[in-house]
Amino acid sequence: NKMLEFSVKHRRWMWDCDVVDMQMISDDVATLLTTTFSKLPFALMQTVLVVSCLGSQVKESTIIALNSRNEVLSFNMLHELEQAVKEGIMEKAGPMYQFTHDIVQQTIYKVIPSNNRNLLHLTIGKS
Repeated sequence: NKMLEFSVKHRRWMWDCDVVDMQMISDDVATLLTTTFSKLPFALMQTVLVVSCLGSQVKESTIIALNSRNEVLSFNMLHELEQAVKEGIMEKAGPMYQFTHDIVQQTIYKVIPSNNRNLLHLTIGKS
């Protein structure tokens, strides 16, 4: 999906208006989501930050394992994921939790400073 491409047929640069519109919407949504996430309670925010490192969806059993093996997380992540479902950040289908949209997961992941992402991935991997 490129916003601007050279058209050999027309011998000029052509904008793909649909892609431009979607990019503008994505940027606006990301800004709104970042503002919204900054107002979440600490434990909920930490939980969705950890889950965002695992991808767009996670098994309940993975969260249980992380919570039981990690002394750093002093809160119940399953409880916080239920709160995330109530807030509309995540959805639950059987034993799976997933972000309501890829943009939500990506925006949360980008909130983590890049130097902390590596440490968070390492901590998750050791759990």
